[in-house]
Amino acid sequence: MKSQLSIADMLSRLEAQIALHRDKQAFHAEQKSHHQDEEARHAAALERLSQRYVAFKAAASEAEAALPPEPSPEKAAGDDSDLGPRPKKSRALGRVVDGWPAGVPFGASEVAAAVNRRFAGKLSLTARDAESFLRRRSLNGTLKVVRKGKPFHETLYRKPGG
Repeated sequence: MKSQLSIADMLSRLEAQIALHRDKQAFHAEQKSHHQDEEARHAAALERLSQRYVAFKAAASEAEAALPPEPSPEKAAGDDSDLGPRPKKSRALGRVVDGWPAGVPFGASEVAAAVNRRFAGKLSLTARDAESFLRRRSLNGTLKVVRKGKPFHETLYRKPGG
């Protein structure tokens, strides 16, 4: 196979390829330096943030351990197994209200949410259901009205003795 290129042409092509690869090598060396700088910067930031995270997590767990356990109104009422598979709304509302701390004001939406959490899957109440129950309890003297309801806020009740 005979080559059509002269020796001078071959040398010039080889020189061009050498120059191209020399430029590419220099470019990638510069990129390598840049990437190493960025890697070092991110490694330092990662180390600093990891130390802060560990310190914050330790402080949070110490603070959590120092706090006394919070009693919930639902747990104070006792066992709910005697309500049966289909509990009555009034009995469930009575359990939640009876377990509510004395002197702490509450509204119908809070009581309905507590009943829905406590009897999840068995019972679902609206604030309207709870409001009628609370109104009847206030009329018979079991609850006291703290604030009368308006169109823009609900009536607040509290248990007497607090």
